[in-house]
Amino acid sequence: MNRKLRAFTMVAALVALGGVVGCDTISGYFRARSAAVKWEGKIDDIAFANLPKDGKVFTIEMHSRIDAPVDKVWEEMKHPEKLSSNSEQYKKSEIIKDEGNVKEMELHVLTLDNLQTLTVRMEFDDATKTLKIKTLTSSMADIDGSYHLEASPDGQKTAYIYKAIQTDKVNLPISEDVQRSAIKESFVNQVRAIKKGLGIS
Repeated sequence: MNRKLRAFTMVAALVALGGVVGCDTISGYFRARSAAVKWEGKIDDIAFANLPKDGKVFTIEMHSRIDAPVDKVWEEMKHPEKLSSNSEQYKKSEIIKDEGNVKEMELHVLTLDNLQTLTVRMEFDDATKTLKIKTLTSSMADIDGSYHLEASPDGQKTAYIYKAIQTDKVNLPISEDVQRSAIKESFVNQVRAIKKGLGIS
């Protein structure tokens, strides 16, 4: 298939998927592709990343380091409603159900310059410093994962570890590398939001 035909096929697929908002879908694709570039290569807030994909499924593992004791990081994580105050990526982070160690949230998140709306269930385990997260509604992907904290030997730093299975809900002609950039962006913005909440520059 030559380049012009491939481009036409991609645009036709996007229009078909987007329906009456086909133009928005097409422009969103190009915004995502452009925004993805800055998340390629080494990223300061990512100490380790492994993001293989098999079919529609990403198996995710990413690590970061936060220069604060684990108890302080955990306490900050237990207030996810602060995400919209501490990160420009999060336009809304509203708790819609709060039952002890379980919270459900509505999130409006900019992902590679495109706004996504989703609801998630979060379960907090104080004993293991682990947050389990699962999407309840999402137009793009289903996520079933966890964020786990580990203290450094001197107790002054914290390893922030994310592991998840992320499954595409729709087929879009977007490369795996662009999708990986979106996953990295989301992870880094969470780390930076926690740091901001802790007063770490």
